[in-house]
Amino acid sequence: MNTLFVYGTLRPNQANEHILAPLNGRWQKGYVHGVVHTLDWGPDIGLPAIVLDPIAAQVEGLFFIHDQLDAHLPMLDEFEGLQYERVEVQGFDDNGQPIDAWVYIMKNLHD
Repeated sequence: MNTLFVYGTLRPNQANEHILAPLNGRWQKGYVHGVVHTLDWGPDIGLPAIVLDPIAAQVEGLFFIHDQLDAHLPMLDEFEGLQYERVEVQGFDDNGQPIDAWVYIMKNLHD
């Protein structure tokens, strides 16, 4: 899969845009369904973390599309750290067309 849904600090003009910018991928507006929480503990306190929910409201964001995304996933996993988990999601572009993507969600540490 060559697409990552980004809803937080990895987006352009956000605090951590420098992580994806050197990869020179393509950006496309879109959304997934879920609820964004603000982490209230740990090293990422204050940062957004999504919980996916197909019946929840739309969470607007951007799809980062890169032909070699798989090669960069270990670096992204390490950057995201212990409070996030990478999962597959079906999101949608601005026209409502489905897009399969990776997304970093709030990790359930009680599993």
